[in-house]
Amino acid sequence: MHEAPLLIFSFLLQAAIGLMWFLTLGKVLYKDKEFTASAILVAAMSIIGVIASLVHLGSPFKAFNSLSNIGSSWLSNEVLFVGIFTGIAVVYALVQLKSSNRNIALSLCGAGSVIGVFSVFAMSKVYSTTSIVAWQGANTFVEFYATTLAVGALLFIALNLKELKDISKRLYGFIILAAAVIQAAVAIPHILALSANSQMIDFLSSMSNVISFKWLLILSGAGLLIWPTTQKFDASKTLTGVLYVAGAALVIGEFIGRYVFFSV
Repeated sequence: MHEAPLLIFSFLLQAAIGLMWFLTLGKVLYKDKEFTASAILVAAMSIIGVIASLVHLGSPFKAFNSLSNIGSSWLSNEVLFVGIFTGIAVVYALVQLKSSNRNIALSLCGAGSVIGVFSVFAMSKVYSTTSIVAWQGANTFVEFYATTLAVGALLFIALNLKELKDISKRLYGFIILAAAVIQAAVAIPHILALSANSQMIDFLSSMSNVISFKWLLILSGAGLLIWPTTQKFDASKTLTGVLYVAGAALVIGEFIGRYVFFSV
């Protein structure tokens, strides 16, 4: 699959942005917590994602060339926003490791969260404005934002399970479920509309099992997450095991969904 670098880029960047959103929320709700592991993972996923995008371009200089149409090209806007987000993520991780200045840290993750919103929007516009029918419309925006929310919240819970209060885990669990349900609710009519398109019939037929498996993993994973996130955490191996199994199902499902997206 020659679009593999783009798959890795988009998935990891959206996961990093989502984790940054919940990291920012965590910094606001928990003034005594650092969440350093989350900061490091945001920076690492951003860097790997950017490297993957450069591999796709074939040359780092092409990334600079793509900045020549900022404002008029969504690709240029995407490169700009992602570049700024990655820079903020790296600086924020270094601040967390080297400094205890809470105000600087909170300002950085807040700025990264805002830039992240625009980054996901620019990514969505890059694909929704192409001639490929399957990428057009609201479904691309919903899929990208839903992945960002669901995977970001899941990673934050998994990394900070012992530090979060039960009410926070409950909130994040319902956010994940809501994101998955909304994603499915928008995708179903979108797929039905595509099935009426003669150009898409063969593709949908060949990918029907993969698409079904994707939704089975996403919805079952998001639904199953509600149980461990709504229980009082007591280091139970059963609860922890269910959380990680459900989380793995959700992430794999979202990743398969991105594979289907680029397979078009």
